[in-house]
Amino acid sequence: MEWIRRMGLKKALFTMTFINLILATLLSVLSFWICLELSTKVSSHMVEVRINDDNLVVTETEKKVSPRAAMAGNILSALQIVLPVACFVTAMMITASLFYRLKLKEPLELLARGASRIMENDLDFQMETRAEDELGELCVAFENMRRSLLNNNRELWRQAEERKRLNAAFSHDLRNPVTVIKGSVKMARRCLERPSVQRDEAGKSAAVKEDFPDTELLRENLARIEDYTDRIRRYVEIMGSVGKLEEVQAERAPAAWSTLTGELENAISFIVAGSGIRFVFERFGSGGTICVDKNMLFQIAENLISNGLRFAKRQITVRLFLSEEELSLEVADDGEGFPERLLKNGVKPFQKGVEDSDHFGMGLYICDLLCRKHGGSLTLENGQTGAKVCAVLRIS
Repeated sequence: MEWIRRMGLKKALFTMTFINLILATLLSVLSFWICLELSTKVSSHMVEVRINDDNLVVTETEKKVSPRAAMAGNILSALQIVLPVACFVTAMMITASLFYRLKLKEPLELLARGASRIMENDLDFQMETRAEDELGELCVAFENMRRSLLNNNRELWRQAEERKRLNAAFSHDLRNPVTVIKGSVKMARRCLERPSVQRDEAGKSAAVKEDFPDTELLRENLARIEDYTDRIRRYVEIMGSVGKLEEVQAERAPAAWSTLTGELENAISFIVAGSGIRFVFERFGSGGTICVDKNMLFQIAENLISNGLRFAKRQITVRLFLSEEELSLEVADDGEGFPERLLKNGVKPFQKGVEDSDHFGMGLYICDLLCRKHGGSLTLENGQTGAKVCAVLRIS
């Protein structure tokens, strides 16, 4: 029956109907002929009766049909009509049954099971059919729809995960600028209170506080607050305009080497202040003007410093190396070092060195991403006294 399975629905139905009608016609003719022959034989079966007439010399004989033969003849006459009709009706029923079993049953069951699993949000299956007809094409279309739904669900899941990463990165990177702003506000408040010397009634000197701001220091802190506030504003605009974290692009601009390193040292000192950790800042190389994305550099440095402060015991060392083509930022601490699984697996989002609910495990991932966006790389290693991270930015 494989040749029937390979036919289209219309052609298969016509072929099966035609074949069964021919068979029904042959069986009808055969049944009619058999009934006719049997009826002829029954009608020829007579009972001979002799009649004697005493008054006459002639003796006559008469043939009569028996009651059983008459009943059989009537039955055969009815069968001559009933059997052909029954043959055609049976042929139609067999045609419908075979057509359903060969052409409809398997595809319909497959479609019903597939629809049921899709309604249950179960798309992890595959619809395979041997049918090459219209229903087979429908099953193929249904399978394509299932794959599209599965791909769309995976894409939605990926976008949700990407949005989760983006939100985690956003909240993570806002901490450091806010910390610098808070430190600058504290320094500005101190600038507003300057001790002066006055004499009491007994003539003794006494130190009192009066409002007499240190203008230069206050101006410096206000400028820092304005700079970091502007950085937060730009960062919010960038994060709101991109759909994925990977869409952030480096915007290089000329910057004086001495000014850049001074600002970076000053920003890091505010992050380290109050932590009780000793901060060492070293720079190697000299240059006039370099082309670098200042925001990316500061963001990388602040993330690495914040990450190092969580594990450092007594000291953090920051080193800047400048060459003709690259700017390298090295951050080392004297903690326990990176876990072996982190060094083995590499930098991944939401991968934490230790289980800490206050951190998302995004700091190193953000640094690695920003380094790659700036044409560089991020490497992790364990030194003799702790962990060391080297961020390389291409400046040529």
